[in-house]
Amino acid sequence: MIKWDRLNNLFRVLLITNDPNVSSFPDMFGYRKLDITLVSTLDEIKKQLVKYPPYDLIIIDLDLISDVSFLVWSAPIILLGSHVSTEQQQQLFELDADDYIAKPLDFFSLSLKVRTLLKRSLLKKQLQKINATLQSYLHANRAEAEMASHIFYNNLLDKSSEDLRGFDRYLLSKSDFCGDLTLARYSPSGSIFVLHVDAMGFGLSATVTLLPVVDVFHGMVDKGYALPMIVREMNRKLNYKLPADRFVAASLVEVDLLHEQISIWNGGMPPIYLLSAEGEMVNSFHSSHMALGILEDKRFDASVERIALPKEGGIFACSDGLIEQINLQGESYGNQRLLSDLAIGSQSFMTSHIVASLKDFAGLPGFDDDVSMYFLHFKELTFFLDQQQLSAKSLRGLQDIHPFRWELTLKGQQIAEQEVASQCNNLLQQMGMSQPFCQRVFTVISELSTNAIDHGILGLSSNLKNFNDGFAEYYTQRDKLILNLSNENALRVTLDWNHENNKPSLLIEIQQTGKGFDADKVLAKSPEDLSGRGLLLVKRLASSLVFSDYGRLVQVTLE
Repeated sequence: MIKWDRLNNLFRVLLITNDPNVSSFPDMFGYRKLDITLVSTLDEIKKQLVKYPPYDLIIIDLDLISDVSFLVWSAPIILLGSHVSTEQQQQLFELDADDYIAKPLDFFSLSLKVRTLLKRSLLKKQLQKINATLQSYLHANRAEAEMASHIFYNNLLDKSSEDLRGFDRYLLSKSDFCGDLTLARYSPSGSIFVLHVDAMGFGLSATVTLLPVVDVFHGMVDKGYALPMIVREMNRKLNYKLPADRFVAASLVEVDLLHEQISIWNGGMPPIYLLSAEGEMVNSFHSSHMALGILEDKRFDASVERIALPKEGGIFACSDGLIEQINLQGESYGNQRLLSDLAIGSQSFMTSHIVASLKDFAGLPGFDDDVSMYFLHFKELTFFLDQQQLSAKSLRGLQDIHPFRWELTLKGQQIAEQEVASQCNNLLQQMGMSQPFCQRVFTVISELSTNAIDHGILGLSSNLKNFNDGFAEYYTQRDKLILNLSNENALRVTLDWNHENNKPSLLIEIQQTGKGFDADKVLAKSPEDLSGRGLLLVKRLASSLVFSDYGRLVQVTLE
């Protein structure tokens, strides 16, 4: 006896026959789990086959219908027949019949086959249901991923980087979300900052950790902060926000066209290479710092390496996904192979050349990890900036800007909280000043206001920066002294634009209420000693530089 109770579902069976012996098949066993419909005419057959929901099993008596090729079904089929040759059976199975039983029927054998096919039908339905659920989940997951990707990458990717001629970058993600990122951005001072990060992990969890880094990068570069302060704030934010087992390897490069120097900070990234015009390695800058987010602020080292800006050549940097890529023979791409490829590649298409070389080396359709790289081409970078400056100068003559006077006085905590140089820069741009002129003004105000606040009002000494961990101690003392500022402490900034003798000029005045200094003594120092306060650069940019009131008031004229 077949144990139908083990089949928990009620199954619908279509029985097509006019044979009384076959028709008695349901009554012989009294199947409680089967809902059997018996049909014996062609019209009834066609009507039943299109009913919904479809049948779970169809039994067809070939003595009633010899040609079943015109029938369309979506359920398992058992064929019954008295005189069917082997060749005919083969043709029937080609029509996707599941089984054939010859008459006279062995009803026990038929019952076993019915039960087997119904179990198969049940399993198929369960699989279809599971598959539909899975497809629905995948569709929803894909929609969420696309939305998250749109939000993240609109936030992360800097579209202006694409417009920076001389900056060539490449990024390929292993999944929908990438833990690598490369951004380039102009500072109001005219410097070009390049951020390259590789977050721990893969996918969305790695991408999320980049958001605080990018926010700091955009905000602080736009306000004209120096590289050490930017990277320190990135670390402070990540150390506070990330779990203890998460960090972000990063490098930050500043190309300072006014100082004609390059500053480099590398924390956990592969070596950064300085290349000659021929592609040969001139210098390499290995990681000398911990990755971002690991150390507390007091232990974090934000010191940078500085080199003179070459006239030609460039800087190449990559993530470990490039140098650690394995080929089919188990070999890694490596730094030596990279340097060899850099030496033979065109510097106008450097990243494309390296990517092609990496693909050829790997011999695989994809890479093992996120891969990112960039190349800064010095000659194109400086040429393009010169063209931008010439274009900006031609937009509006300085003589067309009417005279004006603008003054800002800050007291107490506002002295440290307001970005004076950035506010002045925004004002001058709104007044129609050219970008090159605004960059000069920004640099002068940034240097002199920092000098007035740090050394005048707060009384800090630049000598602190000359010792190991000096930068960390300098900013620790600075933060403590800022908390003690009162309304007796004041900083005044004045911009006076005039056209005396048909010669447009901007007079900048910065006055502070702190301790003064012997300006003549400071200005008489050597260029090496003077550069610590930024006064050497101010003297280069300004038409005149005058200190009075024992160094508490400085007046600078820019033409």
